[in-house]
Formats: sequence, structure tokens, C-alpha cells
Amino acid sequence: MPQELVDEVLGYLREDLDALKACSLTCKFLFNATRLLIHQRLVCLGSAKMDPKPKGCSLGNRKRTPGVFERLIDADRSGVLPYTLYLTFKPSYTDPYHFFYPGHLQEYLPHLQSITNLHTLTLDTFHVSPFIPVFNQHFGMFANTLRHLDIRNAYGTTRELSYIICQFPLLEDLTIAHPAGRDNVHDEVPAIAQSPPLRGKLALVQTGSMELSRGLAAFPGGLNFRSLEVSWSKHLEPIFEACSRTVTSISYLWPRDASHGEPDLPIQMYIAM
Repeated sequence: MPQELVDEVLGYLREDLDALKACSLTCKFLFNATRLLIHQRLVCLGSAKMDPKPKGCSLGNRKRTPGVFERLIDADRSGVLPYTLYLTFKPSYTDPYHFFYPGHLQEYLPHLQSITNLHTLTLDTFHVSPFIPVFNQHFGMFANTLRHLDIRNAYGTTRELSYIICQFPLLEDLTIAHPAGRDNVHDEVPAIAQSPPLRGKLALVQTGSMELSRGLAAFPGGLNFRSLEVSWSKHLEPIFEACSRTVTSISYLWPRDASHGEPDLPIQMYIAM
């Protein structure tokens, strides 16, 4: 089959992993063609690893070491990390306050170097402050390719979040969900000299801090988002004002007056340039 027809067929199956795997088993040509799509998403869930049992120690006294992203090692051994476009790090703990720290990634840094075309990075339930001094060591290899940063359940100040965002000079899309903000009193964050273009989509989920909105609006390069998606968020006036010249569509999801027992309804508003 001509390559353009193969690309057309696989385009319809892009999100159907089972179908892609089935295609990869038909022949060597389709195996190579589907490999990029099959391995474009990598989700690394932190697991609990049992330390070796010490002599004379019962099973119940063995220690557990959290934050082990073994799947990253397996993917590197298989040679598929260069195909990774979407990468997610998330601790798989029942405790919502067990954050993701730099130490959890330390032994996997050589494997991260094999990811050369990353488009989207999702950091879920992580403590921002410890990453500030070691950011380049852990995520600097993605600076020249990353276009979408997704920050979820992060614990940090507005200045710390802003610093992380601005380390990706080509960033266009940004998602911030459920931030767990803290005081800026003890902030020791380097000054931000320039910010990414940010001309794609901004998605905000359950953000209610005026400080966060003002911090984003104060980026040196401004906010140039064309699309805003807002869910259960408030105090967004500075962001709306900063994007007023570039935004073409805004999507709201906000509950109606709960006292009347009315359901949550999405509200779509489109702004013509």
C-alpha cells in the first residue's frame, strides 16, 4: 500500500490502541508504521518497591521505598522512548498529600535523556519548591520540544509555578488543575526574564487564587492564548484582561446556584476578534 494510504488509515485509529496493536501484528510494514502511535503515550505511576528482606527480619517489618517509575526503565530497554510524545508522572498513592519529589526521579535521569521529541508533559501531585534548583537536571532535556505543560495538584507558590512554566521557551498550551498554593513569604525563586509564547490554549480547573491569576498575567511576554477553558475557577479578571487581544473562544463550566438544586451546565462564549 502507498504510504499516504497507510497514514490515512492509521489517522482514524490514532486513539484506538487495541486496533493499532492488531495492525502491528499483520506485517512488518505496518509494525513499523504503528510503532510511533502505539508508544506515543507513556504514563509513569509511582509504585511501592519492597526493599530486600534483612536477616532475622519478618515480612511485616520490611521497608517500602516509594516513587519508583519502573515503566520508564522498561520502555528504555525496549527502545521506544524516542517515540514518546506525551509523558505523565504521577505517584500512585492513596494519600493525596504524598507528593512527587526530585528524589523519586533521580535514578531514572539517564533514561529521560532518551526522550527526544516530547510534546506534552504532565506533572501530577508534585512539590514544586524542591524542583526549582534542580529543574534543568530533571526536565531541561525537554525545553526545546515541549509545547504543552499540564500541572496538576501541585503544591507551591505562584512564583514557583511561574518559574517552572517559563523554563520551556516554546510552550504554547498550559493546563493548571487543583493547585495547592502556599505563602510566598519564604520564596527564593530566580527572577523570570522572559516567558514562552503561550499562544495556544489555557485550561484552568478549580483555581481560585487572585494571586495566581495576577502572576500569570504578569509574565514578561504577556498572555497570548487564543482559547480559554475554565472549570470551577474564579478571580480570573487579570487573565481575561491579559488575553483580551488574542483570545477567540472561552469555554466556561461553572455550577449554577446550588441553593436551587440546579445541575451544573456548561456555558460557551465565543469572542470575535
